[in-house]
Amino acid sequence: MKIRPSSKLVLLALTFLFDPGFAYADAAVWDARFIDPHPLPDDLKLPLPCGGAMVFRPVDVPDGKGILDDVDMTIGRPDTQEGYNQYTLRTHLAAAFPVQGHPELHRYYIGKYDVTVNQYAALNGSCAAPSRAGQKPQTGISWDEANAYAAGLTTWLVENKAPLPVAGEGKGFLRLPVDEEWSYAARGGMRVQASEFEAPLWPMPDGGPAAYIAAGPDIGEMQAVGQMKPNPLGLYDMLGNAGQMMLDPYRLNRVGRLQGKVGGLLIRGGDFHANPDELTTNVRAERPPYNEKTGKPMRDPAIGFRLVIGASALGSLKETEDAEKDFKTLLDEAQATPGDAWAALKALKAEAGSDPAMAGKLSRIETALTTDARARIDADKKVLGAQLQALAVLANAVWEINHVIDTITQAKMKLVNLTPQQAQKIETHLAERQKSLNAAIESYLGLLGAAASSPAIKELDGIAVAGQDMLRSQNEDYLSGMLDLSQKNLATLHAGKKVTAQDILGEVKNIPAQ
Repeated sequence: MKIRPSSKLVLLALTFLFDPGFAYADAAVWDARFIDPHPLPDDLKLPLPCGGAMVFRPVDVPDGKGILDDVDMTIGRPDTQEGYNQYTLRTHLAAAFPVQGHPELHRYYIGKYDVTVNQYAALNGSCAAPSRAGQKPQTGISWDEANAYAAGLTTWLVENKAPLPVAGEGKGFLRLPVDEEWSYAARGGMRVQASEFEAPLWPMPDGGPAAYIAAGPDIGEMQAVGQMKPNPLGLYDMLGNAGQMMLDPYRLNRVGRLQGKVGGLLIRGGDFHANPDELTTNVRAERPPYNEKTGKPMRDPAIGFRLVIGASALGSLKETEDAEKDFKTLLDEAQATPGDAWAALKALKAEAGSDPAMAGKLSRIETALTTDARARIDADKKVLGAQLQALAVLANAVWEINHVIDTITQAKMKLVNLTPQQAQKIETHLAERQKSLNAAIESYLGLLGAAASSPAIKELDGIAVAGQDMLRSQNEDYLSGMLDLSQKNLATLHAGKKVTAQDILGEVKNIPAQ
């Protein structure tokens, strides 16, 4: 029987959704090279039918303890070239799954590789043996078919009791990533510095872009997944090889915010045809979801997909109650912000009485003021976090300079028969180092005073915990003691007590070398 093309999607979805147990128990386990060519200890591996598997990487997000907390991030490029598409955009992200021992962190999971031909075929019931050719990304499918695959695999995993991550009382499910999830993961998340996160490319220390991006005439064709080097989160082929479909649609940039018109398919990462010099984590492309001539779903041989594991935003009655409570707290905090505007608004509301037209206008003004106040509070917290990190770096500079002074002084005491010129040279060098030490301490004290007056100082403990998480993620644990000291000094200064240069030097000296 000949199947009409318009019926293929329906049959595909029926196969994925209603035949979850086919050929699972008797299938041979795939060779590791067809599952994960580059295994890591913290990979999450989920089974597939026919003995296959799919590997995901954890992506930690410092989004806070509250159910309405999130992290704000800046993506896009600061120049105006192709600004309607790639200009700087401030957005927000939170994740669903807890991180054991770190209530201030949550995580989501994203595919370590694009979904391959082998993995896609594993869900169609044939149980064909995986092949080297099947290690290329599965391309040439529609957005609807990618979503049907995610739905079918979720059903199969649940019915086969696979170890899906749990958020609250609900299990995770598979879907395409949204733009914010892809951008955060592609840029390196918590594994990179803030300046590196906002750069057009993640750090590429081992061979530069040519070793990380599968694109350009030297590549020439689609290649198997995992051939290039990974990004800092251990993700492969985030740029080049196959374009990646997003769950959310394409939208234009209206000078720093998304424009209201909803467009076609959003494709991230570029593909092997692209000029590698032009591929960055900012690149976004729009594709029509349907062929304009035939009306059939768009299927592009250079566009594939990878999956994420997400969860419901509210997975239980308790989370719903927590959301309601947290919203009220955030709202009250915003509306408690002192200022002439709030006083004037309160007076106008009293004068308006029962006039519905005036009450409506004032209500809109109140909403705008509340939103703006909430944004300022969140911005204050971000600034204080950056100040705390900078204080830790300055404290470390004090430690290092003082250590050099002590080392030179001790060495000088052991030297004999120094000429006057040699002794003078050492003294000059020590004087220069002492000047640098004094400047570093003064810089620390100046920044300490500014940070202690932050409106977000009452959130210091939580901000400090997030800072420690960031240091661990970036393998900068040696700054942990310095951050603790900076937190302590901030609390002391905020309590109205003095912190002197002698205090700083004495406390820094007591921090052991890392």
